[in-house]
Amino acid sequence: MKTFGDRLCQKSLDKLWSLMNKITAEDVRLDKNILDYVSRQPAPMCVMDVFENKDITIAIFILKHGVTMPMHDHPGMHGLLKVISGVVELNSYSLRTKSDHVFKLNEEIAAVRHRPISLDSNSSACILTPSEKNLHEISCVEGPAAFLDILSPPYDVDEFGKGPRPCTFFKVKSKLCTESADVVEEIQLSVIESPPDFYSSSLKYIGPPLKDYYNK
Repeated sequence: MKTFGDRLCQKSLDKLWSLMNKITAEDVRLDKNILDYVSRQPAPMCVMDVFENKDITIAIFILKHGVTMPMHDHPGMHGLLKVISGVVELNSYSLRTKSDHVFKLNEEIAAVRHRPISLDSNSSACILTPSEKNLHEISCVEGPAAFLDILSPPYDVDEFGKGPRPCTFFKVKSKLCTESADVVEEIQLSVIESPPDFYSSSLKYIGPPLKDYYNK
């Protein structure tokens, strides 16, 4: 697959987006028994790892009803998110300035918050880029809610969470009133530690396997 790599191939990305829009819960064998199991678990979220290599990671995230995945970034990554069950509200943010995405705790960063959108299994996949809508938080409105997530390249950290592509968490520090077609407001974000009350448990992926065409 040549969608990502050193230079983004827009034609391939459009094809991937189109194919992703057709994916259903049935295609990945996500059924009511799994969703009921997730509802009974203490963890706010369950994760199914579908596929990963050095270039791409694919996973299914399942949020319990009422849970919000805290605001976080995807440093230097392109991503696609497709809801396959339930309903979520997606709040996306774009940083005002270019950044290497290696932030210090309590550092403040200027950003814009885009208009929130509601997503269900009939909604098209959302696309994020290294500069546009790279930060987001996801709230489960009707759940459990599951979404398929594709990121390229994957996060890249060591056992201590340090590396060129770490996951950083944020909270809104202050707001400036503004509104346009897609931007709700300009805001100041503050870098925070990973929220201790948000964690996940792992579930085995039982859907059809994906072949690693990179290593052939």
